[in-house]
Amino acid sequence: MSYRLRLDEPLADGVPRIVCEQVDRALTALSRQDGEAAEAVHQVRKRCKKIRGLLRLVRGSFTALYQQENAWFRDLARRLSGPRDAQAMVECFDKLRDAFSADLDPDAFAGIRQSLVAGSSEVNEGDELADKVDKTISALQDARLRVLGWRLDEDGFAALEKGLTRTYRRARKAQRLSYQTPTPERFHEWRKRVKYHWYHLRLLRDVWPTAMKGLAAEAKQLADLLGNDHDLAVMRETLVRDRDVFDDSDHVDALLGLAQRRQDQLRVAAQSLGWRLFADKPRPFCRRLHRYWQAGQYDAVPPAGLNGAGTQC
Repeated sequence: MSYRLRLDEPLADGVPRIVCEQVDRALTALSRQDGEAAEAVHQVRKRCKKIRGLLRLVRGSFTALYQQENAWFRDLARRLSGPRDAQAMVECFDKLRDAFSADLDPDAFAGIRQSLVAGSSEVNEGDELADKVDKTISALQDARLRVLGWRLDEDGFAALEKGLTRTYRRARKAQRLSYQTPTPERFHEWRKRVKYHWYHLRLLRDVWPTAMKGLAAEAKQLADLLGNDHDLAVMRETLVRDRDVFDDSDHVDALLGLAQRRQDQLRVAAQSLGWRLFADKPRPFCRRLHRYWQAGQYDAVPPAGLNGAGTQC
C-alpha cells in the first residue's frame, strides 16, 4: 500500500494502516543498515514526518490524542537529528559546488569539504549512534501497538476539513511573511508548512489521481527548493561559527558568497511556484477538495441502482 487514503476504506481503518506501514518501513531501514546508519536514520525521520503529516490532516477528529502523538513522533525524530544534519552538510556542499560547476575548479574548496566529511564521520560512528538506533527500534515497536488502539471522532471528509484548511492557510501565510521579512527562520517555517501540504495532497491522491499527482509534484518541487535554501542557511551559519576549523578565511568568504547567490536563486524560483500552489484562499481550496472527494467516492463506491448515472456535485 502506498501513502494514501483509500476512498472505499473508513478513516478509522485507513489512518492506523498508513501509520503502521510507515513504522514498519522505519523498522526495516534500521534493521538493514548495512553500514549506512546515516541513511537509515534519514529514513526514520522521513517516516516520522509523514506520520505527523497524516496526524495534522485528521487533527479535527483526533482531538483526544493529537497533541500527544504528534509530539511523540516529533521528539523521536529530533533525537536522531545529529547524524542526519552532519551528512546533510556534505550533501549541501556538493549541490552548491555543482550549481556553479561551470565557474569552479573541480577541486575548489576541497579543504572545507574534507572538514565537513570528517565531522559527519565522527557523528555517524561509535556506540552512541548504535545505542540511539536500538532505543528507536524499541520505541517504534511500542508505538505500533499503540497505534492499533487509535480512535477517530468522525469519518469522511468532515474528519479532514479542519486539518486540510489549517495547513493550507498556514502555508499561504508563511509564504507572505517569508518575503516580507526574508530571514532563514521565516523560510524554514514556510518549508515545513509546504511539506505538510505536500503530504496532504499525497494522502488525498485518490480523489482525482491525475490532478492530485500533478499538484503533489509541484508541492514537492517547492519543498525541495525551500529545503535546499534551509540547508544553505545552516551551512552558512556553520561556516561563520566554525571559521577557524576550515582551511583559510578567504575560501570561507568565497563559499559564503556562493551560498548567498544560490539562496537568492532558490527563493526567486520558490516565490512564483508558491503563488501558483496557494492561489486559492483557504476555504475555496477546501471546498474544491471536498468536491473532488465526493466525486472520488462516487467512482470508488457508486450508489446502488444508479447504473453509473448521477448528478454533478
